[in-house]
Amino acid sequence: MTRRLLHLIAAGVLGFGMVGLAFAEQPRRGGTLRIAYEADITGMDPHTSLGIQAMYVEQNLYNTLVTIDENNEFVPDLAESWEVQEDGRVYLFHLRKGVKFHDGTDLTAEAVKWNFERLLNPAEKVITARYFEPIIEAVDAIDQHTLRIALKYPTNTLLPALAIYRVGFMIVSPEAYKKWGSRDLAHHPAGTGPFKLAKWQQNQVIELERNPNYFKKGLPYLDRLEFLIMKDGVTRATALRAGEVDFVNEVPLEHAERLADDPAIHVYRGLDASKIYIPFNVQRKPFDDLRVRQALAGYGISRQTISKVAFLGLAQPLLGIIPPGTRGHQDILEMYPFNPGKAKALLKEAGFDERKPLEYTIMTHAAYPPLPTVATVIKTQLESLGSVKVKVEVIDRPIFLKRIREHDFDQVINMALPFIDIGARSYLLEAGEGSLNQSNHTDFHVNELLDQWRRAVDAKKQNEIGQELQRYMAEHMLMPVVATRPTIQAARDTVKGYVYLKGMKVNFETAWLAK
Repeated sequence: MTRRLLHLIAAGVLGFGMVGLAFAEQPRRGGTLRIAYEADITGMDPHTSLGIQAMYVEQNLYNTLVTIDENNEFVPDLAESWEVQEDGRVYLFHLRKGVKFHDGTDLTAEAVKWNFERLLNPAEKVITARYFEPIIEAVDAIDQHTLRIALKYPTNTLLPALAIYRVGFMIVSPEAYKKWGSRDLAHHPAGTGPFKLAKWQQNQVIELERNPNYFKKGLPYLDRLEFLIMKDGVTRATALRAGEVDFVNEVPLEHAERLADDPAIHVYRGLDASKIYIPFNVQRKPFDDLRVRQALAGYGISRQTISKVAFLGLAQPLLGIIPPGTRGHQDILEMYPFNPGKAKALLKEAGFDERKPLEYTIMTHAAYPPLPTVATVIKTQLESLGSVKVKVEVIDRPIFLKRIREHDFDQVINMALPFIDIGARSYLLEAGEGSLNQSNHTDFHVNELLDQWRRAVDAKKQNEIGQELQRYMAEHMLMPVVATRPTIQAARDTVKGYVYLKGMKVNFETAWLAK
């Protein structure tokens, strides 16, 4: 690995200085930004469409009341300002005037209220409802441009839920919903964002065109975005070097060093706020047995080896559900040191040995290329125990996401969207209806801890509860994690004005082309 790449990774701020330089130049209008994109998407309804790739496209179609800047500070978006009243129980949002949805209808407080009503309607099965259900008491339109949100109790989780949890609470046109319905809205998005949908050819290209009525004066600069579906990482990196594309959203790790050494290319990387997780479906036998989960995802695998082999040393071994680039991270690797002897003993207690091995399937996808490698390394390590036989199933990401939602797997290996704090993962961790709960567990103590975390307005107390939850999840192997996920993007030096948000958001409203 070159000294330059090591320095940039250690600094955790690849591209930040370049962003500042870009804004010192005079932006040019027009042009098409060609983005090498690692996978197709499931849809463009921010309330129901699954997958990281869908989220990043949606962030160019929709806006949120509040968003984040490059320092993770909360800043205005559709709300130009807000007030906190009644000792933190009430938030009053003052909406921008003159904002229109892509379908020509007006953004009003009633439209935003309708979005909350949809969110909180169980029949809609909105996947981020769990961010708001526990805390919201009422949402009211005071007048056309004033929205009042009353909370059940003071909490510091409302702003991050609106701004950045998953994709943030993106505002959809109520009229578009009435026209297309919940099912078809995913193919006919109507937000207020800097771009609007022009064309979607599945597994080929997603084209977004400039929104001429965007409420942020002068933005966007670009006429068009082309998300070119290139599932092969080598193809993406080669296309960038050749100038066939301008931006790579997911840089293959084996090409990161070479791209960083190319003077015509900027590489972006921040502190790792993402992870690779490997949950079991705990409703399937024998994964309902804690001894089995601890053997397979605890003592039976070497996280250090997985990080080195699958991520070329660019990731860190990780056990807790909070990565080091996220608020509240706790290093708890000592809970499960690599111990094949202990893993074999636990499996034997559970009824599995060389004569009666445990046979099961690991499901993953290749939209993020290291995932099949992670699965293969885990397979090799577990089969060396002699009492386990593993089949690795690599499937197309849209099918993968469907099977996750249906809990149709033994064990899954997947990547997380970079996130700001543990609250962003609540909809994947909590038991009960309305949660994706990927491990399919029924342990409501997890819910209790998350509820305590939401109610803790003191930062120190909240951090203590978060650490307790991390240890509890690891002890019970409800969402085992193996490594951080490096979030690396790259662009040709003709791409200016792009603000790198550590992979939490990918928005091109300020990007422009110097060519």
